[in-house]
Amino acid sequence: MTALNLLDGLKATSYSEFTRIAEAHAKRRTALRESADARLLKMGRAVEFLRLKREAEQGSPVAMGRLREAVSSGDFPLLFQSISQASMLGQYAELPQQWPTFSVRTSVPDFRPARMVRWDTVAGQSQAPDYSGGAERHVRALPRIPELTEYPTFNLTTEGTDYFVNKYGARFPFSWEAFMNDELRVLSQLPTEMARWARDTEDVLTTGVLATSTGPNPDFFNTTENFGGNAPSGNYLPGNPPLTLDSLEQAINYIGMRQVAGRQVRVQQFVLLVPPSLALAAQEIAQGTTYLKVRQLPDGTEMRQNISSPVAGRFTPVESPWLPLIDTSANAATTWYLVPAGGQTERGPAIVTAFLRGHETPEVRVMGDTGRALGGGDISAFEGSFSHDDIQYRVRSIIGAAGIDTSAVAVSLGTGEEAPFMAPIGNASVSGPSGS
Repeated sequence: MTALNLLDGLKATSYSEFTRIAEAHAKRRTALRESADARLLKMGRAVEFLRLKREAEQGSPVAMGRLREAVSSGDFPLLFQSISQASMLGQYAELPQQWPTFSVRTSVPDFRPARMVRWDTVAGQSQAPDYSGGAERHVRALPRIPELTEYPTFNLTTEGTDYFVNKYGARFPFSWEAFMNDELRVLSQLPTEMARWARDTEDVLTTGVLATSTGPNPDFFNTTENFGGNAPSGNYLPGNPPLTLDSLEQAINYIGMRQVAGRQVRVQQFVLLVPPSLALAAQEIAQGTTYLKVRQLPDGTEMRQNISSPVAGRFTPVESPWLPLIDTSANAATTWYLVPAGGQTERGPAIVTAFLRGHETPEVRVMGDTGRALGGGDISAFEGSFSHDDIQYRVRSIIGAAGIDTSAVAVSLGTGEEAPFMAPIGNASVSGPSGS
């Protein structure tokens, strides 16, 4: 069967005979599948198969015997492949995922780099006259056009970030003897494991946009990027404060003070992504409605007042089990991330998770290198390979993830002092990954 499958790849060659053979093979394979499906539909065997499968999984020896008798060697591979693929995709949809909470789903047509493009209107408007028709042009406004006056022209440029997808996968081999001894265990467990591994890959790759083995991802977090004169440079929090109500309020305020292309950064809802070590602290901040605020006055006395939570309703805490696995640095247990909910801002995506168009879900296959019977007939893939009687499943997932907008995110290593009330920008100091 492997040799025949290879013929599919010869359709693009210039040899017409290869093309004819490949097309004949495809038609024959389609006819076999349609014939098997028709028999199953007519006899109701797909429903019967599922019922017997459930009873056999519960330990019924009668169901196990009837299951073996009910499915012929000709029907079994097609039926098994159909049921296992449907099972895998169903379980794939049921497994919990984290990346949609802080990343935008997108698709690309192929493996070449895709580009997320934004118009740079500031560069274009800088070409427009400051005065027109006797009036000063307002900031970011179109110029005034007096009667019978020619419209001024300016050009727009684009800014963007490239991202792409890669292929991920693995093979799951087992012996024919193991399949014969406990085939139902393979039926019920293997699709689940494939689905779990594929779904974990999506979470890990997207979380990897934020974190690396040495801490926050240096390709996405920095201390130098200029976000306007009202906000500190970079997207590290000044002083790397630990996770508290005040430091979280500070992070939200700093993001709102940033400017990109002459516009304020606007994020309506955030996700507070934390490792398990900070999960309780994040939940406590999220659930609190009022707090006791203590201020030190210049004369040394303290002023205490009850205040409403300034961050209530602005964020959702998300505990990430992947952060401590990815980040193995000394500060992994105290590092916390503030990112836009769903990865989306008013400017567009901040983080994207990309899939190959037409291949958005994992694919599972069974190896068919079984040879052929002496009479010329096909042999089931579950009779073992020709060379050493093994059976192999393969799972393939095509995915990519990238950080697009650094202005909408913030990170703190949590190694500094607790943040007081928001300090003036002029007195704030920004430290990078090694600062405290």
